[in-house]
Amino acid sequence: MTAFHELARVSAERVLNGVVEGVAIAVFVGMLLHTMRRRNSGTRFAVLLTALFSIAALPVLNVVQANAGATPGAHAVWAVTVPSVWATYLFLAWATIAAAGLARVALGLWQLRKVRAGNQAVDVAGLDPVLQRTLGEFQSSRKVTLAVSDQVTVPAAIGFFRPMIVLPQWALRELSTAELNSILIHELAHLERRDDWTNLAQKVLRALLFFHPAVWWVERQLSLEREMACDDVVLSRTANPRAYAECLVAVAERSLVRRSLALAQAAVSKIRQTTLRVSQILDVNRSTTTQVWRPALALVTVASGVFVAALARAPELVAFREAAPASSLSLASVVGPASLPQPFVTPVAAKASLTSFRPKRAGQSHVAAKAIEGKLPPQQDSVAKAALPAALPAGRQNEAPARTVLVVMRTEEFGPSGSSWTVRVWRFTMLKAEHIPIELTVPAKSL
Repeated sequence: MTAFHELARVSAERVLNGVVEGVAIAVFVGMLLHTMRRRNSGTRFAVLLTALFSIAALPVLNVVQANAGATPGAHAVWAVTVPSVWATYLFLAWATIAAAGLARVALGLWQLRKVRAGNQAVDVAGLDPVLQRTLGEFQSSRKVTLAVSDQVTVPAAIGFFRPMIVLPQWALRELSTAELNSILIHELAHLERRDDWTNLAQKVLRALLFFHPAVWWVERQLSLEREMACDDVVLSRTANPRAYAECLVAVAERSLVRRSLALAQAAVSKIRQTTLRVSQILDVNRSTTTQVWRPALALVTVASGVFVAALARAPELVAFREAAPASSLSLASVVGPASLPQPFVTPVAAKASLTSFRPKRAGQSHVAAKAIEGKLPPQQDSVAKAALPAALPAGRQNEAPARTVLVVMRTEEFGPSGSSWTVRVWRFTMLKAEHIPIELTVPAKSL
């Protein structure tokens, strides 16, 4: 087995079995979020992000453990054992689909580059003092540029190495100062929280783990909680939930015409997500704090480690193994060296054993049949006579010509560290019953 096929086998096996661990982490996180419904969105976002990174680290950790021998290879298999060739096919299919997903991420980055190249910077000095003050308060964390562009339909934050907020042309003309200020606070909060980088990591992990149901669920929840966390920042500064909800609805109406950029933090995106955000904004019982509750992060981290440790030795759902062939038996008509093992059997047992091991190939069957019937060629017959037990008197050796065959059993066993071969050889010397010395006779049932 080549190194590539072995890598494909180990990777496919550990990744597929690691899905159980990822689902277990996602279920635990879902229960945790249900118990902390009144916590702010920033805390829920941090919990989900920690869970996503833990799930993404499981395949890598499992593969490393398998290669290092830390995970025992003699696991029981609960479900199925699949031929190892399928591991190669699965690995190639995963590489193809993951490459397509990463290409979409690269396309999103290229679109952001086009927006950067086609925007027009806004003169901050000409803006309302309220907007100038808002921009100045966020400049301490990251230097942000304000620009307008015809390539966007809704306000969006473009981060990474040159963060900027890009507004559509209609936003400066149609939005009031209060509405535009709320939009600026929301987009600046994205940049201050480094949502541009977490969103990029989120999209890359979804492209690589496209087959993982837990990743899809966590990724969808992350997108919602990210926006709600920035909404909490807006409400903490403006203290006007109804006006901000109306602003989002007005912006959402204009975003229905065109789809927003994939890697830009738009003020509004999908209608269902916007509806949930508006409901959260208008909820009078929502949390007003924006601080992250750190014990929740520690709880998710510890729980992830417990799941990994507990499931590391659990029975495997899927195992990729080579098809283990049946023990290969062959009859040799050539007498081996005298050093081979020479178990002595009675003629009846020897004849029954040799008949059951009769080979199927025509040439070999002809020679073996001669060996069983005592019709060996002269040169082999002389060797067989010499191989008779020394306890038999010399006079009886001439009366009982030797009929000797070799039975070779070859067995191949496969394990996690590779395959091993076992070869067993028996030499059978058949004698007539009246010529067998009494002291060498053994019961047939002991064969």
